[in-house]
Amino acid sequence: MSGQLRFLLGYEQLVKNLLQSLPEDDAAAQAVGGDFEHFGVLEHALLRGEGLRDGSSILDVGCGSGRLATKLGRYPALRYLGLDVVPELLDYARRKVGRPDFHFEKVDAPKMPLSAPVLDFCVFFSVFTHILPEESYVYLEEAHRVLKPGGKVVFSFLEHASAASKPVFDANLKWVRERHVAGHLNTFLHRADLRVWAERIGFEVAALHLGESRFIEVDAECATPAVSEGLYALGQSVCVLRKRGG
Repeated sequence: MSGQLRFLLGYEQLVKNLLQSLPEDDAAAQAVGGDFEHFGVLEHALLRGEGLRDGSSILDVGCGSGRLATKLGRYPALRYLGLDVVPELLDYARRKVGRPDFHFEKVDAPKMPLSAPVLDFCVFFSVFTHILPEESYVYLEEAHRVLKPGGKVVFSFLEHASAASKPVFDANLKWVRERHVAGHLNTFLHRADLRVWAERIGFEVAALHLGESRFIEVDAECATPAVSEGLYALGQSVCVLRKRGG
């Protein structure tokens, strides 16, 4: 096994360190990569573009401190379940969103706490970027199990084809060369492999977007005083998979 892995901090420890050193709001934002408002708006707009509406059912894996959930709270009939590995972030998200019908659960393995195909959306923002490819594959299998026919998986990922991902790879190289402690693992995927995975599991590839592609339309419904209307890039590449049969 690679000795380099001993220079990684667990995500739970990273979050604890942030909470000890920063005010809670700042720590909660940094724990999900910063720019809490900006990326919450973009994630919301991206999903609206894929058909998310009031009454949709959505599973937000790696929901963190509620960056997406805070934007979805405006939909009174939306059914939401957020999963994460860090209890402190889940507690913050519950308080931040303030919707008793929005549910947040702690998980320790790539397993969805649902027994039937009831979801319209299963989303993974900045999740597959920090876990092993095999774990991502198992999550996709689980997503297929709990999605309705025609339901969608939306996830962000790092790929070498994207210029926006190059700084992350450069940081990986620095981590390996200098053998310093890093906050978490950064994992790259290849879109050719994603197509193979989709075929094996039972998805069709609905869309693939480079991290620098300005494909996210923030309209008046999604815009906020901090994020104006316009076209935006997420910064990480995005894949949309649709479950066959719908």
